[in-house]
Amino acid sequence: MDYIDTKHVAAELRTRLKGAFPGVKFSVRKSTGTASAWITVTWTDGPCTADVEQHTRPLQGAQFNAMQDRYESTGNTVTATVGGRRVTGKPLVDGISTHRHISDDALKAAADLWSQAHDGTEPPASGTLATCVIDGHIIQENWAPQQMWQIAHDVVLPPRWAAAREARPARADKEGDQGTEGLTLRHAAGDGTTVTGTRRGDGAAEVLRQHGFKWHRKNRYWYVPGSRDQHADTGFMTAVAADLRAENLSVTTAQPKPAPAP
Repeated sequence: MDYIDTKHVAAELRTRLKGAFPGVKFSVRKSTGTASAWITVTWTDGPCTADVEQHTRPLQGAQFNAMQDRYESTGNTVTATVGGRRVTGKPLVDGISTHRHISDDALKAAADLWSQAHDGTEPPASGTLATCVIDGHIIQENWAPQQMWQIAHDVVLPPRWAAAREARPARADKEGDQGTEGLTLRHAAGDGTTVTGTRRGDGAAEVLRQHGFKWHRKNRYWYVPGSRDQHADTGFMTAVAADLRAENLSVTTAQPKPAPAP
């Protein structure tokens, strides 16, 4: 059984989150200096924690059993990019923690909703607030900051995120009309896996480096070392294309057609 190092799992998770939640800025960091290997994911507003954890749980290799005071294998396997190739193995990750920040703007909107529900009274900055109903949602009795947080979480952010997801395709189409000519992700026996059509500052370089690509100064394209005279890794190319498209880049893939059966 191959094992996938924490840093490669973190890179794979970053790619998957970009593809699943375009437009949301995620921080995906691996732990350092601890006996166990952890990844921490943070973001602001956007999708709820439960939606994000649908993508983090499959990449967790172990989980802590408090009854036995030990880590136990989840049995998960993950396919990630290692040295420019797609490798499947057990993730060396003992846990993935998630934390969703609530923006000041969302908290202000929550305070405005609370005020509307209380005859224009400004919500206090401290103290305990009684249970109330905001737009059909029951907001439990709690300290004032926590109650504003619940209103933002339950009432303000869900419709904002739904609207952002609906608007994203239209915005991407508009940007595509005004944007670059597009990138070509290709695999050929003589050149290996390459990407052409990039421009300085278009956001492609960072994505390609994460996938193991290097810049060929003479030929003026990005390439995967060691991919010449190898079969096309379609899973790898699909992941690269998805990550590039998550940065609003137009990508065309070109792979050699399989030889006809004799």
